[in-house]
Amino acid sequence: MNLKVTIILIITSCFILSCGKKANQPKQEKDLETIEPSLQFIWETDSLLTTCEAVLYDDASKIIYVANINEEPWEKDNNGFISTINDKGEILNLKWIEGLSGPKGMGISNGKLYVNDIDAIVEIDIQQQKILNRYEVPNNPQLNDITVSPNGVVYSSGSNSNTIYKLDSGNVVVLAEGDLNRLNGLLWQKEGLYYLESGNQNFGIMNMNDLTFKTLTTGIGHGDGVVRLQNGDFIISSWKGAIFYINSKDWTKTLLLNTEAESIQTADIDYIPSTQTLLIPTFFNNRVKAYKVNMSK
Repeated sequence: MNLKVTIILIITSCFILSCGKKANQPKQEKDLETIEPSLQFIWETDSLLTTCEAVLYDDASKIIYVANINEEPWEKDNNGFISTINDKGEILNLKWIEGLSGPKGMGISNGKLYVNDIDAIVEIDIQQQKILNRYEVPNNPQLNDITVSPNGVVYSSGSNSNTIYKLDSGNVVVLAEGDLNRLNGLLWQKEGLYYLESGNQNFGIMNMNDLTFKTLTTGIGHGDGVVRLQNGDFIISSWKGAIFYINSKDWTKTLLLNTEAESIQTADIDYIPSTQTLLIPTFFNNRVKAYKVNMSK
C-alpha cells in the first residue's frame, strides 16, 4: 500500500468517526434533559361548593362534576350533592343532584355517572339527571375513589376496608384486599390499577392478573387523587394540601404545590388533557381551583 492510499484511508476513518460522534450527540443531550414541571394558577370557583371532595371532567359535554359532602364526610345526613361547573370555573347548577350523604370519587361510563357515597356506589343517569340505582357495600367500607375501565367496569376503593370493589353488570364484588392503610385514590390503566394509601403515604400499582400490590413511591402524604399526563407521568394529591409530580421512569416525586399552611386541602383531583389543566377541589375551603400544568425542559 503506497503512502497516498494510506493517507486517504486515515482521513476517511476520521471523517466517519467524527460523523458518528455528531450523530450520537443530540441523543446524549436529549437523555440529559430533565423535565421541570410547575403549576400556574388560572381560576377558582365561588365558595358555594361546600366540602367539595372530588372533581370529574366530562370531555363529551365539557362539564366538570363536583362532589360536595356538605359537612361530615362519613355521616349519613342526606345533605350531600353534585354540582356542575364549566371550564372557566363558573357554577352552572349548584345542586344538579341531591339526596346523597358523603359523595366522593366519581366515574363516567355509557351515559352514567357513578359516585361513591359512604357504603354505596350510586348510579346516576346524566341525561335524565336522575339517580337510577344504589349498589350497597356491607361492613362499613367507607368508599372513597372510583375509576372506570374502557369496557365499563367500575372500580371502587374502600378506605376503611382497604379493599378494591368491582361493579360489573349490576353486581358489586370484592376484587382484591391488601395489607394497606387507608386505601384511597384509584386509576385504571392497561398495565394495572394505580392506587394511593393515605395511611402509609404510598403510591403503587395493583397487578390485575395476580391481584398483588406493589409500592412505587413513598412519602406522598395523605394520598387522595391521581391523574396521568400525556407523557405517561402522574400527578397525585395529598389531602392535607400538597400536589406531587411522579416521574414514571424512576418513580421520583417533585412537590408542585403546598397549601397546608393556608389550611387549603387538595382532595380528589382531575385533569383536562386538551388544556393541560389540573382541577383541585379544596374540601373545607369550599372551592375548586384550576392550575395550568407547565412542562419546561
